[in-house]
Amino acid sequence: MTSGTVNPVSTNEIRVAAAQVNTTVGDIDGNTRLIEKWIKLSQDQQAELVAFPELTITGYPPEDLVLYDNFIAANKIALSRIAAKVENIVALVGFVDSEDGRLFNSAAVLHQGKIVTTYRKIHLPNYGVFDERRYFTPGEEYPIISINGIKIGINICEDIWEPIGPAEIQSAAGAQIIINLNSSPFELGKHRHREQIVSDLSRRNHVYTLYTNQIGGQDELVFDGGSMLVDPDGKLMGSAARFEESLLVADINTDPQKNSLSRQQNNRVSHKNLPQVGKSSTVKISTTKPQPKRSKLPQLSINRLGKLESVYRALNVGTRDYIRKTGFKKVAIAVSGGIDSALVTTIAADAIGAENVIGVALPSRYSSEGSITDAHQLCSQLSVELWTIPIEPGHTAFEEMLNDAFRGIEPGLSEENTQSRIRGNLMMSIANKFNWLVLSTGNKSEMATGYATLYGDMAGAYAVIKDVPKTLVYELCKHRNTQGPGSPIPQATIDKPPSAELRPDQLDEDSLPPYEQLDRIIHMYIEERLSPDLIIQKERNIGTGNDIDTVVRRIVQLIDNNEYKRRQAPPGVKITGLAFGRDRRLPIASGWRS
Repeated sequence: MTSGTVNPVSTNEIRVAAAQVNTTVGDIDGNTRLIEKWIKLSQDQQAELVAFPELTITGYPPEDLVLYDNFIAANKIALSRIAAKVENIVALVGFVDSEDGRLFNSAAVLHQGKIVTTYRKIHLPNYGVFDERRYFTPGEEYPIISINGIKIGINICEDIWEPIGPAEIQSAAGAQIIINLNSSPFELGKHRHREQIVSDLSRRNHVYTLYTNQIGGQDELVFDGGSMLVDPDGKLMGSAARFEESLLVADINTDPQKNSLSRQQNNRVSHKNLPQVGKSSTVKISTTKPQPKRSKLPQLSINRLGKLESVYRALNVGTRDYIRKTGFKKVAIAVSGGIDSALVTTIAADAIGAENVIGVALPSRYSSEGSITDAHQLCSQLSVELWTIPIEPGHTAFEEMLNDAFRGIEPGLSEENTQSRIRGNLMMSIANKFNWLVLSTGNKSEMATGYATLYGDMAGAYAVIKDVPKTLVYELCKHRNTQGPGSPIPQATIDKPPSAELRPDQLDEDSLPPYEQLDRIIHMYIEERLSPDLIIQKERNIGTGNDIDTVVRRIVQLIDNNEYKRRQAPPGVKITGLAFGRDRRLPIASGWRS
């Protein structure tokens, strides 16, 4: 933000802004107001250009909404409305363009009430959570805008992940600045990878790169921001806050005398290769020249977060926005006294306020006194209201109703799961009665192996930690207890062995290997896509026991056999490179076994 001092303005200098905003898919009117608000904020900072994230008007990802003609029409009307209000600033706004029945993921250049030109995304990702080739046609043009003689290349997200792409073409044609509009979702370790991609691009093309990313939750995806500016030497000049709306404002001086490297020496792309990819064109824009002096900006800062804090914030933002964007005010959570429900309850209280979270304790004949005490202590520490509804009457009634059908058969898994399904029904009844949203509490380790009850503890609208391995659940709880006043999660909850408490003296490790080993196997099979034989080899290399062959093959079989459960699970926050859901699409009825 600006200070009270002023500095001279060079003819080689331009003040740019990256508007890191939280859009809502399909809320075209709301997104339009948001864009107009942040254009005004950019003007207040005396910016000459402001760049918004990818598909700002529609929200990202709009998915099959783009297949409706009226949706496309509404997004174009909104673009015209925004353009009409843009005066002494250039605004880059993401939208869906259309022509001859084709759709394009596009960025509009707006100035003085007009759409000056449009860039259409060239490289359409079609992996992981991305499915852009289902909807969009690649663009074919590489426009450069010249603002008072400063040449700027515009492209969108995946375009800069290509070794020879639009940025190379634009920089070879004279672009001094590359602006990339993004909607890049969070996953562990990805932010540093983005920094490297942008740094490499800037260095090899000897350009400044302004990378704009959105923030906020959208269904399973969470966008973490971290918009950044990198200089022609590949040095990170500054970045925006993570997981927060913010405006990154910077002065860029394109005077070649101020840059240490030779543009001709540093460009790795030979001109003879460029015609194979495409050609660029330049559109000139004359803006109102900035005053001879303007407010000096504070020094840019670099914002980074540690692993646990970034994951916790992702879970927080994803939960908050799912609740807010689906129109709910309050949530209900089955609080068992265990580690998973403790983490989910804490995240919910942090995300939407403790006053909007209702904990429900549902003790059974097998619930330990310690678990009941821990549930009460957790909610007390968080100032979350706790209801207690013993399930024994329902449990007894179910046993009586099933007595004849189950006569002569030893009690087993069905009877255990009955308790979980009673709890699921009670939670959904409560939510239905008061128009609340139920947050389920299952983690990735349980979802992988099927150690969860369909229509029981899997019941709910949003699965906050479905992509969080059990070992990481413990780490996050310990991390949260170090943040802010007090330690909301009881130490007893962290210390005690995990148990579903569906039979006397039950422990998770009666049915599963130790979670440290289990999570390692799950990671190798799901995220690294290793065969059982390779996993066994790796486990033997680290000396995990003589029975590793049996353990690995059993876990792999459990994962394969429980796809039908996961297909019916609620959505939840994606934090890993490969989450269950839209990342991983396997047939349920399949004859293949690993």
